[in-house]
Amino acid sequence: MSLLPEVQALYDEGRIKTRQMLKFLLGSGTYGFIADRSELLWQGVTYIPFGLIKVSDLDSGNGTSASSSFTLTLAESPDDGLTPAMLQQIENEDYRDRPVTLYDAHFHPDTNELLQVEAVGRGYLDVIDHEEGGEAGYVLTARCEGRQLDYSRKNGRVRSVADQQRRSPNDRFFEHAGKAGRVEVFWGRVAART
Repeated sequence: MSLLPEVQALYDEGRIKTRQMLKFLLGSGTYGFIADRSELLWQGVTYIPFGLIKVSDLDSGNGTSASSSFTLTLAESPDDGLTPAMLQQIENEDYRDRPVTLYDAHFHPDTNELLQVEAVGRGYLDVIDHEEGGEAGYVLTARCEGRQLDYSRKNGRVRSVADQQRRSPNDRFFEHAGKAGRVEVFWGRVAART
């Protein structure tokens, strides 16, 4: 995604205000978080403020490898209501292989108007590790696999007339595909008979 000219100009001036957003599509619903002090309603999802989730650097992956993985880390914070018992409730959630998207939201520095939101990372929640007793106390680390996994997944779609009609009722591209036969074509000279 390319930046809008206004956003690019503010970047060039060093005045842009950028906030990170996270969107989780879990079994119980869609949850959004934004690294800001106030909520943001964007595309039907209310992004609530967060400041405790740390996002790792995004690896760059090539081809069909899943090397563009990233992690999300959340440590206990009793002052914010994040007790170990509260964090353990994630295991009651249907999160495995659910989509997570990382966004950068660009705001105007003077008016605080939302100018553009761009997706900077997409993946699937894989596993969530629970660690306790460290310096940060109880910590959840969610490992997310990159979207390159989509390229290696099999597609159950069968190329047929019925399949094409579901997608575009007037498209008759495959209409004669099932009726076409094979024709054997000989190349070169015919061998002499003896």
